[in-house]
Order: sequence, then C-alpha cells, then structure tokens
Amino acid sequence: MVDIQVRLDELDRQVERGSLFTQATLQRGFRRIGDAEDLLVNLVRALTARGLVSEEELGVALTAEETVDPPAPEVEDDAGPVTHAINWPTIALRVDDACAGAAPEVLVDCEARMPVCHAVCCRLKFPLSAEEVDAGAVKWDIGHPYIIRQESDGFCTHNDTSTGGCGVYADRPAVCRRYSCAGDTRIWKDFDAMVLNQAWIDEHLGRRDLHVAAVLPSMEELPHP
Repeated sequence: MVDIQVRLDELDRQVERGSLFTQATLQRGFRRIGDAEDLLVNLVRALTARGLVSEEELGVALTAEETVDPPAPEVEDDAGPVTHAINWPTIALRVDDACAGAAPEVLVDCEARMPVCHAVCCRLKFPLSAEEVDAGAVKWDIGHPYIIRQESDGFCTHNDTSTGGCGVYADRPAVCRRYSCAGDTRIWKDFDAMVLNQAWIDEHLGRRDLHVAAVLPSMEELPHP
C-alpha cells in the first residue's frame, strides 16, 4: 500500500511539473500572438489613416483603441465586495503588498464559529504567490494555474471537511494567514450574532465550477466599509 501511495504521489508531482511546462509554453505563445496582433492592428490603422487601404477592402471595422488582453474588469455586487474577473486560460500569480501584515487585524474564534459557518472561507478562491508555488506545500488548480485547488464540493483541497481544519496549516498561504471573516459581510450578515449571509454564499459559492469560473470570490477582496 505504501509503495502504491509513493507512486501516486510521484505521478501527481509529474503531472504538476508537466502542467507547469505546458502552461509556461502556452503563455509564451499567447504573448507572442498578442504582440503580433497589436503590431498588425497598429499597421492597419497607420495604412488606413494614410488612405493607402480602406476598412472595406480589408473587411474589418476598426473602432476604439483596444488591447489584446484587456485589464480584468471589476464586479461589485449588492453585498459590497469587489471581485476581479480573471481571463481564462491564463496564469494568475499573486503579488503581495510589501506593507501587508502577516496576521489578521481581528482574530476570530474559528472553533466556536465552525458549527455555524462550516469553514465557508475555505470555499473562497485566490491565486498563490510565486514563492508558494515553488515551495510546493500548497496545491494549485491544474486547470487554472495558480489558483488554490478546490475539490468537487467547492472546498479547498487541504480542508478536512470532517473537522474544518487545514491540512497544511503550518505552510498555509499568506492570504489565509491574513484573512479574518470579522467584518466580511459576504460571510456574515451579523458577525456578532453569528448569522450567515446565506444568500450571498448560495449565489456565489453554491454553483459548480464546470467551466472555470471567471469571477473569483477572493479572500483578499473584502467588502468596502
């Protein structure tokens, strides 16, 4: 049994290494295609501006300035938080603010709240940092590098659903270390009375992620005060 587990662990490592190579190769190809598209669009604009060719001859209609990969839009819902749409397929790596604290501003008694919240924060998504990816302790989604990996039930792959505990607590990402659900109105309708915001949870965390969700409810993006 031990030998089988060792082989499975090695297979898992090889799949991740293969995915790293594939994603890096694809990303380089996408970047070059984007550069070529930008160059072509600029060339067509220059030619049409000089009257050397018309849009009708090319069969295209050039409108406002566009970028090949536009910045991810922000989406604000009724609960207040702003979530960023991450284009897919793409690679998402987190860059931490140098001024960000290493611990939450408000400590929460998770053990007391677990029977009510059932570790719902472990259903929020976020990208890992380059350092966390390199360390290898935290698993990321092979279908959407380098977003924290979640199981089919929507929970983080490192979450023990029987206890709500974290299997990599000592090596948990910085996002998890900094996060506090105190004041997060996505999670709590009434934090002090332990009343969940079930409507937001059902709407944003209840759906199955079959096609890689574009909008990521992130631990880092707390509601506006």
